[in-house]
Amino acid sequence: MLYFTPEGQIPAGEGFTPLGWQHLLMLAILGTFTVLSLRWMRRLHTGEQNRLLRSLGGVMLGLEVLKDFILAVIGAFSVGYLPLHLCSLAMFVCLYYGAHPWSKNCGQILYSVCFPGAMCALLFPDWTMFPILHFQSIHSFVYHTLLVQVSLAPVVTGRIRPGLRQVWKSMAFLVAVAIPVGVLNRLLHTNYMFLGHPSAGSPLELLGNIPGRYGYLAGYFLLVLAVEIAMNLPWSIFTRWRQCKM
Repeated sequence: MLYFTPEGQIPAGEGFTPLGWQHLLMLAILGTFTVLSLRWMRRLHTGEQNRLLRSLGGVMLGLEVLKDFILAVIGAFSVGYLPLHLCSLAMFVCLYYGAHPWSKNCGQILYSVCFPGAMCALLFPDWTMFPILHFQSIHSFVYHTLLVQVSLAPVVTGRIRPGLRQVWKSMAFLVAVAIPVGVLNRLLHTNYMFLGHPSAGSPLELLGNIPGRYGYLAGYFLLVLAVEIAMNLPWSIFTRWRQCKM
């Protein structure tokens, strides 16, 4: 069994294929669970929803602590496992939202930044070197699925109404986070938030041919902006259409 085998000791070819049958089966199971969970969440009373959001944030924190503990025990923990990737930082956003479930700014950040980040991680995982049932693989799938659920909760429960006027808030958050993370990347020689180079197999590889570090970062910013506009534009169109109908 390779369940707790450190990354450097896993034999070649033991990982799973991106969008292969194992990956697609895992996505189908987790996707079904997410849809059913969100439908159930909608039927809960406000107080129950708030308790559930706090619980989900706590579970995500517990999963991260457990993962790092196991990595430390098997001697595989390194500076690359600090919670500085976007989806790891999103855990703190989820914890804040659990404590302030009516924060529209936080809800917008969850929907516009954390949700697409989590979906990108699930569809284009950077942990394919592990077997599908390795503890790090299972952790990553479960963690990002919980992040999807919390990130969609503000919209599903009607606590926020996204729109183009809200995009600047999530972009400002992303820039405010990326600046210190970029500095730490230079100091620690890491690639948190993939600010140095794209993750293999991810849409960020589209930016790989842009020359220069700052050219890559500019493309990164524009790609994220395009995603946010695409996610918020339909809401603005629908809102305008409803106003015209009245």
